[in-house]
Amino acid sequence: MALRLPSGRVLTLAAMVSVTGSLVIAGVATLFAVTNPQTTDFAGVDAVRHAQLANLGCVYSRSVQLAGAHLVPGVVAPAASTGLPWHFNEPLVTTLLAAPFTSLGISSAVNLWELVLWVSIAACAVFLWRDRAGLPRWLMAAVVGALLLNEIANTDFSLAQNEAVLLLAALFALYLMRRHHDVAAGALLGLVAVKPQLVFLAFIALLFTRRWRIAASCAVTTCAVVGIGVLMAGPSCSLQWLSSATQLGEFQIGIGLPDTVARVTGNAILTEVAFLALSAISVGVLWRIRSRVDTPLLVSIALALAVVIGVHTLAYDVLFLVPLGMAVAHARPWLVVAAGWAFTLAQQFDSTFLAARFFSSTPVKATELVPFAGVALAIVFLVRSPRRAGISVSSPLVPRGVVPASPSAISTT
Repeated sequence: MALRLPSGRVLTLAAMVSVTGSLVIAGVATLFAVTNPQTTDFAGVDAVRHAQLANLGCVYSRSVQLAGAHLVPGVVAPAASTGLPWHFNEPLVTTLLAAPFTSLGISSAVNLWELVLWVSIAACAVFLWRDRAGLPRWLMAAVVGALLLNEIANTDFSLAQNEAVLLLAALFALYLMRRHHDVAAGALLGLVAVKPQLVFLAFIALLFTRRWRIAASCAVTTCAVVGIGVLMAGPSCSLQWLSSATQLGEFQIGIGLPDTVARVTGNAILTEVAFLALSAISVGVLWRIRSRVDTPLLVSIALALAVVIGVHTLAYDVLFLVPLGMAVAHARPWLVVAAGWAFTLAQQFDSTFLAARFFSSTPVKATELVPFAGVALAIVFLVRSPRRAGISVSSPLVPRGVVPASPSAISTT
């Protein structure tokens, strides 16, 4: 008996349900942040900004962060630093994002920041929509929702983080890269160095493809981001940040594979060794496939690898799997939609009673395994079937109006 495929009407309905579900769970995450503003990471950034303006000392000290929390309008600070629901442990330049909100009460500040995040997500959706390459509108909407609004990524809303803003910079950089606006593309990509663990493999990918102008521009912006942070904090406080960021407890809360090592071994040194080993493997993968994909796709793969092999890459960092997911969606859109819902189920599973009751002693989390499996399968698919993935003359991965003479011309873009 022949297998009957779902009708177009059924598929349209499934896509509509997927989009609606994605919006609902993103709305719930946003609602959690606006109703619990002082538990968000944004509240921590706001507190550090106040501590910095008041010259209270090195802001990576928990006692200084507590003192800063007392200065934020509307925040009810705990009696001791151990009661703080957040731990600021980012480059100090991130506090500049909170600067326009420091005079507001914490509730208003978080509400406005959530608006910034939603605007950023909408702008990211526009970039993805431009690259839909003939996908039906309803199906593309499901793909965009699955990529940008899955439950793991929605921690960006629930914690009022800044990943959506950085993803927007990365997508704009890839857009300019495809059109050979190299200096601007590199400058925007360098902004992602606000989270340095996310961009280091992308820089190596640029070197492998000999896109020197992009690499140079990216390096300049990265140095500026790091330099501004050091100037704001001072050399000794910056060293204190490096020490704080490499503590075992920081590694154990991540979703990268080295963070699994941290939970298994309880040893920060072994975790760092695992990160170095995985980084070397990732560099080898990028070198091996450099001639089989174009530069924007290689950078997209590098960003995705950085998430799954990083130390202290957190749940909201899965947003940086979006460019890789979009490349797969050109040929397998429903697989991307399914992957987005797998991410949602993974996040739900890790927070359920079942996981807490029966898997509490298991150091591996679903939110680690599912993204890693997704990235690995996506890379294999794109490298083995580049034409089926849409990497062709008509693909948005190649600048419009550029007609390469042969498949090899595509791979060296």
